[in-house]
Amino acid sequence: MVAIVNVLLAAVTVVAFALCAVSLLAWRRVRDVHFILLGAAFAIFFVKGLFLTVALFAGWTDLAGLLVLSSIFDLVILVLFYGFTLRR
Repeated sequence: MVAIVNVLLAAVTVVAFALCAVSLLAWRRVRDVHFILLGAAFAIFFVKGLFLTVALFAGWTDLAGLLVLSSIFDLVILVLFYGFTLRR
């Protein structure tokens, strides 16, 4: 079970990094501020993946605290996605 979690967490982190890079390259091309919001959302998703990876390998036992921190990351990501998609 731990091996599956490791692989999935690594995949999420790598995909988030790739999407962050693509969105920032798109911003360089079109110079639309909304792409910076999108890149920031993917960057925070990447940081969340790194944080969860470190917590997994460090043997974090406080699951309630981990859930709260993960939810804070998710909330910030959703606000940035809102800024990208709906604020025009």
